[in-house]
Amino acid sequence: MKAAARVAGLTAMLAAVSVAVQLHWFSGMRPVTGRDLIVAAVLAVLFVLVERFVVQLPVRRGAHTLTLSEIPTVIGLVLLPLPLLAAARVLGGLVGLAALHRQPVGKMAFNLALYLTQVTVAGLVVSAVAHGADPLSPLGWAGVFVGTFAADLVSIVAITAVIAMHDGSQQWWRMLSSDVKELLQVPVVLLTTTLGLVTAIVSREQWPALALLAILAVVIYRVLAAYWQQTQGHAQVEALYGFTRSLNGSAHPDEVARVVLDRARELVRADEAELLLDGGAGLVRMRLAGRDEFSSGATTHHPDAWWAPARDGRAVLIPETGMAVPVALDDSTGVLLVREPMADIAGFTAEHHRLLEAVAAHAGVTLTNAHLLDRLRQIGLHDALTGLPNRRLVLDDLREALERRPETGVVGVLLLDLDRFQEINDALGHVVGDSVLREVGSRLQHLFGERATVGRLGGDEFALVIPSAASAEAVLDLAYEVYRAVVEPIEVGELTLSTPASIGVCLAPEHGSDPDTLVQRADVAMYAAKNARAGVRVYQAEDDRNTPRRLALMADLRAAVEQNRLEVHYQPKVDPASGRVIGAEALSRWFRADGTVPPDEFILLAERSGLIRTLTRNVLDTALAACAGWRRDGHHDMTVAVNLSPQTIADRGLAEDVRVALLRHGLPAAALTLEITETGLMADPTNSLATLETLRGIGVKLSVDDFGTGHSSLGRLSELPIQEVKIDKGFVRDLTTTAGRRAVTDATLHLGRALDLLVVAEGVETREEFDYLRAHGCGAVQGYYVSRPLPAAAFTAWLADRPARSYLAA
Repeated sequence: MKAAARVAGLTAMLAAVSVAVQLHWFSGMRPVTGRDLIVAAVLAVLFVLVERFVVQLPVRRGAHTLTLSEIPTVIGLVLLPLPLLAAARVLGGLVGLAALHRQPVGKMAFNLALYLTQVTVAGLVVSAVAHGADPLSPLGWAGVFVGTFAADLVSIVAITAVIAMHDGSQQWWRMLSSDVKELLQVPVVLLTTTLGLVTAIVSREQWPALALLAILAVVIYRVLAAYWQQTQGHAQVEALYGFTRSLNGSAHPDEVARVVLDRARELVRADEAELLLDGGAGLVRMRLAGRDEFSSGATTHHPDAWWAPARDGRAVLIPETGMAVPVALDDSTGVLLVREPMADIAGFTAEHHRLLEAVAAHAGVTLTNAHLLDRLRQIGLHDALTGLPNRRLVLDDLREALERRPETGVVGVLLLDLDRFQEINDALGHVVGDSVLREVGSRLQHLFGERATVGRLGGDEFALVIPSAASAEAVLDLAYEVYRAVVEPIEVGELTLSTPASIGVCLAPEHGSDPDTLVQRADVAMYAAKNARAGVRVYQAEDDRNTPRRLALMADLRAAVEQNRLEVHYQPKVDPASGRVIGAEALSRWFRADGTVPPDEFILLAERSGLIRTLTRNVLDTALAACAGWRRDGHHDMTVAVNLSPQTIADRGLAEDVRVALLRHGLPAAALTLEITETGLMADPTNSLATLETLRGIGVKLSVDDFGTGHSSLGRLSELPIQEVKIDKGFVRDLTTTAGRRAVTDATLHLGRALDLLVVAEGVETREEFDYLRAHGCGAVQGYYVSRPLPAAAFTAWLADRPARSYLAA
């Protein structure tokens, strides 16, 4: 049932009950005299006049009206039969409400029904208490006092009910208790009832003295009006204080806006309030009207003429309908607007303007703080560099996806790591590195944001949560789409960079049912993909067995590198034509109590943990010290080769480290060869060229290791400042019996001669392989046929005993 219908029902009920009581009373009423009619007419006029002199007491969305109506009511209770008093009250009220207040029909009907009910209740109570005694006797006085209090209480109950019906409040009893407490703090009814009794007594004993009582009534009205005005001033201050306290507990902008709109309506007695915030592209409009009906939304339509001046900082009075005041915000402009003054006020005044400006000032500060808090929450849940969800939000979204997963659905987690990002940071700086991360994040969000939550977990790690997939195959297909998207070249300024990636894939419920487990296992799969250079790998249980070992190795490796506890072994390189040892390759070895860690494993860990530069420096220093010792022992032409990680070749400080190390050990630059893998060299030849040119300028020899296993461009290779290529052992093994390997080896030898490069064959393990390479002009060989890698002391001993060895014997 609508509020208007409920109020109409209450009005009809009050009227019906009161009329029934009045009719019953009328049947036993004494005869009406001419004097009764005169008194009734006078009282009707008085009831009209009291509608002119009223004091409004605002109560939430309504108002209680305090009048001097108890005075003529009490006179009527003493001098007239109850039905005649009721008729005078209704008639006077009708004229007063229609002529003076011009109330709408519905509201007027309720007020007239309430007037009739008040008179009826007062008459019943007086009759019950006085028991036929003279109304002007002490017992009659008591009856009159109780009756007027009862009538006032009925008024409070009825008006509070109407307010609750209009506002849809479910706390009617609580509102009633509060309203009664507020009204009884100053019991005006005592004063007006007393004045009514005195008037009745005077009118019976000395009626000319009524003029004096009229003067007293006017004075009382003035005092009451002044008192309530002062009280309302204090109440407004208290309401503003309460408003600021309620704002202090609000953090979300929408919550703050709702409190602001609600309190603004209540303080300035408006039916509707709006808060408009200018976001630049359009307005955000929040509105509260009627029974706390809150709405919020964006609009590109700018309001009427009041908008521009209010936005620019001036308060605007909208004639007869509302007012608008500016709301000062930190980073935008706002306007607080109220419309439709309530029936208890004639219109908005300067005082209302000041109140609204005070509300707007507090609202501006709190909204600014709320926006800052909202921004902090945004920062707390999003990556500052890319704007993508961070680890916390990714885990929250994953948790929500797991909770919503249908019985047959699959939730997928992809963990992506850029394989060569550290090189980009080291070689080109963090500004370029940040640009790469932003581009990768933007690309992932653009291509996959509608199908997955795309987040950045930190560093160069990104995650994708696929909330609902039909099958594991669908997740894997998406993973390969992601892989192809990431490896596409990235333009950063004038640079074109390649960012290969490794992606670990984990599925729910197959691989786990909670977010932490799924992300951890996707991380395990990603590392497995990186180790296997597979690009994409789905989690397998056997991958997880290596995780504790990898973590333990990482911690031990840091200590070992920082304390320089890794050993350097040396594998000799010989000239196959003469059998002369021309140099050695320095190879890192890591021996732990539980066994030897393969170089492929700990070198990858060193690259991942940022230890590779320190490890390279240690190996370089140790190898150059050993070479200086060999030369002092009479091997004057000996050289040493040191392998460089792709991360190291991109290190701008490498050339200076090499120059200082050569000076420290008193070696010429030609004594050092730096070996770079073909894959690492060709991945970013443009940016590696500067480092290579600097090293070549120092006089260091440069070698391409594992030649033939990568994807190098021969034309590009010819432009690099290298002096040596090494044929990978995969092409050397069984080359005398495998035509394909022999063809690659022969082509490399021809390429070396054409480009004037020294060609070194590694992995030579048989006499047949050695003889073939010697016969076809290979410049140097190394491998188990010559010698295994040896510790420093063993290599020195081997080198001293070298004349006793022969690789040339038939």
